[in-house]
Amino acid sequence: MLNQPKVSRTSTSNTTARSFVGRLSVYFAFIGVLAAGIIYVTMIFILQWVEDEVSLNNLRESAPYVVKQFQSGTPEPLVLPPNITAFYSTNFIPKKYGQLQNYPLGFNGEINDDSHELFLHRDEFLLDGEVVQLYLTMPADNVELSNAQWKSISTFSLLFTLGLLILLGYALIKLSKRLIEPINDLSKQLAKQPLPTTFSVNTSAAKEFGILTDSLNSYRQQNETLIKQEQAFARYASHELRTPLSIVVGAAKLLSKKPDADFQLRQQERITRAAQDMQNTVDALLNIVKQEKSDNSNPPRQLTEQELNQTIETAVNLAKKQHIEVTINWQGNPYVQPNSAVIKMLLSNLLNNAINARCDNLPDDETSWIKITILDNQIVIEDNGQGLSNIEKGQQQSDMSGHGLGLVIIDTLCHRYNWQFTLKSNHPRGCIATLSLPTLSH
Repeated sequence: MLNQPKVSRTSTSNTTARSFVGRLSVYFAFIGVLAAGIIYVTMIFILQWVEDEVSLNNLRESAPYVVKQFQSGTPEPLVLPPNITAFYSTNFIPKKYGQLQNYPLGFNGEINDDSHELFLHRDEFLLDGEVVQLYLTMPADNVELSNAQWKSISTFSLLFTLGLLILLGYALIKLSKRLIEPINDLSKQLAKQPLPTTFSVNTSAAKEFGILTDSLNSYRQQNETLIKQEQAFARYASHELRTPLSIVVGAAKLLSKKPDADFQLRQQERITRAAQDMQNTVDALLNIVKQEKSDNSNPPRQLTEQELNQTIETAVNLAKKQHIEVTINWQGNPYVQPNSAVIKMLLSNLLNNAINARCDNLPDDETSWIKITILDNQIVIEDNGQGLSNIEKGQQQSDMSGHGLGLVIIDTLCHRYNWQFTLKSNHPRGCIATLSLPTLSH
């Protein structure tokens, strides 16, 4: 049941990618053929229109000259190049052209019948004091393009439109490489199981796909970081809550076995301290998972020696049990904003990491130690333990063992309060963890 949606999505994705390419090709082919047809028809229409307009303009422009010739005594019919015949008597109208006198004055157009095509310009003018009709005719056969010329023009138009289709096909290929193939590549990479380490597209793809790929890689890295954070939170909560719960359960069992007042008072104190530790841990974890930042909820305050000792008391006792010497060196008065629960989580993680990284192969004249230095704007924790592993040196936040335990939590809290956390090797052994604090107004 769980695998079925995954297979369905993968199959649908591939089918959509293939159909997208096919449909886009069909759309482009349809648009290309349509555009070629429109261009061809438009070119033929424009040529025919220009051809007719040239002949009609020639007739219209010849009319004033013809009138002057007739008024000066030139007999009719008057023949002008190219094959224009002018007259004013209806007797000179060829029978094959029909009743030209029936056309209105000012007519300037083409007359088409079954057997003849004629360009006619009809007007009137004064001749010897009388208004007479003017006819200018020009047979269309003598001025229009021949069939051979139209065939040449049609061939050129078809070749031109074919060239446009080829150019459009080339543009489609280029478009496919830059816009379609990257989509297919990314969809195939997303469909792989397991997913590739990083997503990538061809260098010829559009810039936007490079940005999209970088974003996918960034979001994936953020997702992996969030998963590791959840794992770290679960480990930390399990570790920090299991110990006080064990103390509570053990102390509660001891209360029923020995009625001595002093003994019961000690057990009650153990239960109270354990409950307070659990409360601090819960408060710190809730502080981490809050949606809004709590920068303005806690006013800056000075970190006192008493608060620090209470914060690291549990870790110091654990260090003493493992024969690790812990020293605190106060050289400043830092101001902090996180509450005590967050401070405890930060320092406890660092101290527990230092304790867990204790070196068992020290020289005889050297003992294990942890040094805490308090400055005005820094808290530095040094140790002479095993030091950083090769993985931790190159990628501290990706390792969850040794010094890496809880580092994701530390980094999250530091980011919340604008602290800076660094971890580097100590000489000749061990490591140095530094918490750099921002300057706060107080």
